[in-house]
Amino acid sequence: MADLMVQIDGETVPLADCAWSMWAQCGCMVAISMAVSGTRTLATEEQAHKNHSPRKRDRDREIRNGDRWELITMARYRREIAAQWECEQHQKPAA
Repeated sequence: MADLMVQIDGETVPLADCAWSMWAQCGCMVAISMAVSGTRTLATEEQAHKNHSPRKRDRDREIRNGDRWELITMARYRREIAAQWECEQHQKPAA
């Protein structure tokens, strides 16, 4: 089977090189799921959200709270996000 391709920011990339990132209203990334893992493929925002939050009431609450899902390349994740998931509000105090 040929790789599924997606377009992100004007660039066409394999879906397998992407991840779905969940962002809180404050701007913190709060979750990430590989778009392709083994036999599982998450091709849509809805599929990613259901994979992360199987219960509808949890998904509804997350939407009410302003959480959103975004498909990003793993290159962007490594370049811009990997070391800085949380804003000051969500950072845990140093032990």
